[in-house]
Amino acid sequence: MYYCNVSARPNPVFAARVAVLFAALALVVLAPAVRAESFGDLYSVTVPYAGDNDAAFRDAMRDVLVRVTGRRDAPDLENLAPLVAQASRYVTSFRRAPGNQLAVTFDGAAIENVIDASGLASMGNDRPVTLVWLALDRGGGRRAMVSSSDTSAEKSEVDAIAARRGLPVVWPDAGDDLVRATQQVWSGNHDALKDAARRYGADGVLVGRARLTAANTYEVDWQFSSADLNGSATGGLEAGPDLAAERYASVYASRGAAQRTEQIVTVTGIASLEAYASAMRTLSRLAPVRGVAVDEVTPDTVSFRVNVRGDPEALSQAIQRDGRLQAVDSGRLIYALSP
Repeated sequence: MYYCNVSARPNPVFAARVAVLFAALALVVLAPAVRAESFGDLYSVTVPYAGDNDAAFRDAMRDVLVRVTGRRDAPDLENLAPLVAQASRYVTSFRRAPGNQLAVTFDGAAIENVIDASGLASMGNDRPVTLVWLALDRGGGRRAMVSSSDTSAEKSEVDAIAARRGLPVVWPDAGDDLVRATQQVWSGNHDALKDAARRYGADGVLVGRARLTAANTYEVDWQFSSADLNGSATGGLEAGPDLAAERYASVYASRGAAQRTEQIVTVTGIASLEAYASAMRTLSRLAPVRGVAVDEVTPDTVSFRVNVRGDPEALSQAIQRDGRLQAVDSGRLIYALSP
């Protein structure tokens, strides 16, 4: 239930408007918080479909568990295997998709609770972005860089693997100097490629040097770097996204995700119904937020009671990354609504 403790000298017009707005927003407020859009809905996946719904549901659940925990062996773990076996119980919707695929959406909150109860580490959907530099050597001196406008099978495969691992990726623009970038990939000097991460809004860089084999498959030497995270792997196209996802999980997956805390966030600069709704939407969409209630309303300020999943610091970090609330006193969780 949402409630409001009005100060001794409230603005009667604004207070009345907020009271009306509470009724209008009741369904939004009481509904589960909208998930952050950095990756999208972690609990919606698309899998191959051969006519057996239950088999497709199990495959989809396996993908979800790998994506959420960051562990490739997650579906086989004793505490999580029942989720796979009973996957149909957690399905909230499904539909046929082009290419003999089935799009499946699960009850994320229920799966989240099982993972929390198991004591396993997990990741939210507010995830680091990775810039991929993939240079292909198709033989005969034909080398080319995969770009964002590429429609090749290689790019599609890497995108699909990254999606299964819950790894947001970006590719270099076709207007970039891809000839030079290709040379840098093969030279082994990746400094300029790493420096480009900030320009593309990426947190990490994945560099792949792919050679076409006699079996008409690619063997790829992958290098990954992000802040203090580094790694390398040799394998197929899938080895790169797997490498990046596992490195990120080693830092971002937390057993503290099962914690629940309630924190008061005060937002200033709220002088209209539109500003109130904007502040509510902003908080509700943050990845660690599981519920928002109004605690107090004053003439130009609203205090929200925010239910947070994860470490107590997760909320302030999410607000900072989101950028739509500007810190007034971040230590006390006081923010100003951006114009």
